[in-house]
Amino acid sequence: MAESWFPLYCISCKGVNYLKSLPGPNTSNSEKQQQQRQRFKAITGLASSLMGALIRPVWNLASGQMTGYNLFVKTNMPAFDSEGQLVNYSEFHASVGSLPLPSELSVQDDTDVVSGIELSWNDESANGIGHADDKLHLLVIKGDQVQVVHPSAIRSDQTVEVTLPVAPGEIQVYAFFGDDEGSQYSTDQYGSVTLT
Repeated sequence: MAESWFPLYCISCKGVNYLKSLPGPNTSNSEKQQQQRQRFKAITGLASSLMGALIRPVWNLASGQMTGYNLFVKTNMPAFDSEGQLVNYSEFHASVGSLPLPSELSVQDDTDVVSGIELSWNDESANGIGHADDKLHLLVIKGDQVQVVHPSAIRSDQTVEVTLPVAPGEIQVYAFFGDDEGSQYSTDQYGSVTLT
């Protein structure tokens, strides 16, 4: 029986060297493998589109020896179905980190403003939970539109009204906070809202 040999090469990631072999020919193409490729293609496409706005500033901080891109893909793969559609919104995460998220964080439709939402939360920074000047950030998903929004709101405000650059209808909102220096972020709070 003939043996297959594949050339090795070395790559370095975050100061760690890895020995890799070049992939050999892959002739398998089962339905399950096709579905996994669809999921992977969808999540990596989303990750690529969010590199500058979300992955580099947020996910790279928490990635350890893994890249922020790979951590985002690994974390969010379960939110995608076998056809590559983002369907499990509650399993999706826009942010990761150790900064405390405020309690009672909620998002709802602002009925007085077209495409407006209102967010509210408790400021517990006086008790050492986060910092009063932590900034609010949002990831908004509507259909195949994905946008990162940075409202002019900080933790001590406890409430903010935001007009979103999307048409009325159902949206998915992921709210999270980052410190003033952009060196630390919280996990996110998910909410589904129907905009009027």
